[in-house]
Amino acid sequence: MSVEPGEDDRVAESETPAELSAQTAAEESRRRADTRHLVRASAIVSGLGTAAKLLGLVREMASAAIFGATRLMDSFRVANDITQMFATWVEAPLRAAIIPYFTQVRAEVGEQEAWRRVSNVLNTLAVFLLLVVLLLFAGADGFVRVFATGFRDEPEAWATSASLVRILAFSLFFSVLAVVLGSLQNLYRRQVFPALGRVLNALAVVLGVLLLGRTLGIRGYALGILAGAVATFALQLGILWRFRGSYRFVLRPFAPEVRRVVLIALPLFIGLTGTRIDVLIDRNFASYLPAGHLAVLGYALIASAVVTDLVIMIAQQVLLPHFANLAVEGRHEELRRRLAQATVGYLFFMLPVTAFLCGAARPVVDFLYARGNFSSEAAGLTAAVLPVFALAAPVYGINQMLSQVFIAGGDTRTPVVIGFWRLGVKTLLSLALFFPLGILGLAIATTASALFRGGMLWHRLRREIRPARREIGADVAWLLAASVAGGVVAAAAVHLTPSGADGPFGQLAWLLAAAAASGLAFLAVAAAGGVDTLRLVRERLPARFRPRR
Repeated sequence: MSVEPGEDDRVAESETPAELSAQTAAEESRRRADTRHLVRASAIVSGLGTAAKLLGLVREMASAAIFGATRLMDSFRVANDITQMFATWVEAPLRAAIIPYFTQVRAEVGEQEAWRRVSNVLNTLAVFLLLVVLLLFAGADGFVRVFATGFRDEPEAWATSASLVRILAFSLFFSVLAVVLGSLQNLYRRQVFPALGRVLNALAVVLGVLLLGRTLGIRGYALGILAGAVATFALQLGILWRFRGSYRFVLRPFAPEVRRVVLIALPLFIGLTGTRIDVLIDRNFASYLPAGHLAVLGYALIASAVVTDLVIMIAQQVLLPHFANLAVEGRHEELRRRLAQATVGYLFFMLPVTAFLCGAARPVVDFLYARGNFSSEAAGLTAAVLPVFALAAPVYGINQMLSQVFIAGGDTRTPVVIGFWRLGVKTLLSLALFFPLGILGLAIATTASALFRGGMLWHRLRREIRPARREIGADVAWLLAASVAGGVVAAAAVHLTPSGADGPFGQLAWLLAAAAASGLAFLAVAAAGGVDTLRLVRERLPARFRPRR
């Protein structure tokens, strides 16, 4: 083929050093803009998320004081787990599917067409959720009998759980739609609305426990959850109002866009079957234990997950959209670098919390729960289980983050397969440990299976996006050493606590002192190891706050 005169010159000119330098500068500017957005969004989400988690702790403290660790609270945990099982079953796959689908369609055919298609998906979802609510309402008795077979000698516990399921079923409709709409808010960098929705939800539940719990009993708690779901849903409607010109109130459940989203979500939906069976196993085993043990599992898990849920929320609302964009654009090197930073950063914030909870479990439980109808025996049992759950806290967040990376890259099969392997490990460990160790055996099985899942997910990452050992190995080792030091210091501080430190304010003061000492020990060891996250935090401090060399 002949080459026209000057064509080679034009090719050469297109790759001049000046233009290459301009491209590099543009890429660097884009990377810095991404970083600024991630930092700003993380700050917003974490700030409002912290408020929501604090309100959640107030809710648990109030419920422990009012209802205690009793068979009544066991019945509530069963009912809440049943509705949460269905909510998560639908919510997580759709949230994970709709973000990459909407991102890709918007890039291919434009925003208006993307909203036209996604509006049909949302309408179809709403109808499907109504059917699920009807199923739960009509089959409440059957679901409770399957979830808590150990209640068979206490029919009143079954009846209480069934009545609570019929109230909580309606919250499922609003909460799932709120989460999906919140995911669309995140794509437009409106992270404040989903985060604020969590605050409203937590506040409504707290009011339900404090105001309705004393008058309506445990049903007041359930009504508070329903009110919180409605408030959260109402707040997320703003994204539909913003794009009301493109939204279509049509219902075509077999349209290509619905089939596409279902096909993306289906593997994750199947994978969550393993997770939901996991919950079923735990609740069934615990229902055979004495009254209150099932509630203790819930109290310990919630105490260990206060910070974990916050970081997972940041991963879902900030990192998933960012990872999805990087995967769609084929920026694998940037995705690998971001994943390495996120992994070390997550451990940097979570391991000191784990260390403190392990070293100061009993004082933490006494401060949170040991009042009102929550007995000393229940507090001791909760304190025994809490460190085991705390050891798994860092792993849960990393597992969630790694799953998001697979999903963002279009691979939903790998998390599914590994999820079923984890279920097998969890089942075998539960059977082996339940009879000799009881509730503690169930906690150990949960933690060990979570560690197994994390290792498998990391191993199965594609080579081009998996951080190399040299990138994070030294940091992780130093962080583990720092967490050991923090745990030892926390335990020593608790041992030195004077016996006269009674009352909530005295307990809180000594807990804060122990936490500060534990945190300083952690930071000292992490700084000695030159952990990269600590360096990044120091670089972003204003000059007057930076440590002098």
